[in-house]
Amino acid sequence: MYAVMRHRNYRLLWFGEFVSLLGDRALLVALPYFVYQQTNSTLATALLALTHYLPGLLLGSFAGVLADRWDRRRILVAVNVAQALVILLLLLAPSPGLLWVAYAVTLAEHTLGMLVMPAAGALLPVTVPEASRPQANALIGVCSTVARIVGPLLGGVVIAAGGLGSVVVLDAASFALAALLFSLLRVPRAQDAPGSARASLVETWRALAREWREGVSEITRRRTLLALFVTMNVTSFGGTLVDPFWVAYVRTRLQGGPEAMGLLSTTGACGALVAGLVMAGVSARVPLRALVGYGTVLVGAVMVTLYHQSSLSAALALVFVMGFPLIVSNVAASTLIQNATPDRLRGRVYGALGTTNAFVGVLAVSLAALVGERAGVVTMLTLAGAITAVAGVVGLLLLPRTDAADGRTAEGVETA
Repeated sequence: MYAVMRHRNYRLLWFGEFVSLLGDRALLVALPYFVYQQTNSTLATALLALTHYLPGLLLGSFAGVLADRWDRRRILVAVNVAQALVILLLLLAPSPGLLWVAYAVTLAEHTLGMLVMPAAGALLPVTVPEASRPQANALIGVCSTVARIVGPLLGGVVIAAGGLGSVVVLDAASFALAALLFSLLRVPRAQDAPGSARASLVETWRALAREWREGVSEITRRRTLLALFVTMNVTSFGGTLVDPFWVAYVRTRLQGGPEAMGLLSTTGACGALVAGLVMAGVSARVPLRALVGYGTVLVGAVMVTLYHQSSLSAALALVFVMGFPLIVSNVAASTLIQNATPDRLRGRVYGALGTTNAFVGVLAVSLAALVGERAGVVTMLTLAGAITAVAGVVGLLLLPRTDAADGRTAEGVETA
């Protein structure tokens, strides 16, 4: 697998993505903690979470179009430079009356970041030979996982030692280093799409809306996809509902600081990593429907148990354990989607799922902002866990009892 690192362009792309993700994961822990520390308000953290989801809802598909039309190397360089400059504005947030800067900067940084994933994903195939692409993609997954493990722990330690400003400088430096690495790439420029220079923004949005409707139409025609669509979006609603209350839970229930937040995030990522390593053996013996349904129910049950803990050690153990059913159910759901969707429509189906998932995220965070302060942290987190468990039950009720992984023909799977 590691032989792909011999390719210079791939090494630059991998390390560029890693350092950028590392800084982002560090700030992802530090900034919500800072906002809650300044306001003691779950409404404030809910509004911050909202700035994470809006760019995906509004610009996710459009960013993919731009990645096909512009020079992808230049996109990566320009966006990372812009992100480094924008992030530095967070140094103003601790000043009296300037907390709003945290929201504006987060929205702007995530909007810029929407361009990175499709550009990097589209660029990867030209950095390695075709035969090495599976290994190259696998190592990109390792890059993301390691960043999830190290970044939160780093962010918690740095903000505890030097305050928000130290994490901001760290994140800005990571973007600047990533931009430098991407600038050293030597790859052919992608060919522009026919007529792209003349296509208007309105025409692009119309085309995206048409493709999104085609994806939704495909989902509604196939029982497996429709069941997954409902299950995954209800699960997403429950999971997203956690975001505005997580910092408050750690501070008030666990009596922990930023180090505890970082340690919890890192522990969860470690559990997910171990789960990913054992998933291949499990999926070969257990029906995918059962993995999706029972796995999601178990995630919800662990969530409810977790949010009633007052011991950090117990919370760490439960967060680690939760990584197993979480990864198992996610991988099984992805496999079912791939099995049940014709190849020519997979992009549209994933696009429809992604857009709807972002919309669900906005709804969940909006609900948290409206009622979270009155309902209380533990009540809202318990509700999030209960909704997740219900999503698993929905999956068990709606998903067909046979799937392609069992060696039988699933509804909607094209067979030779």
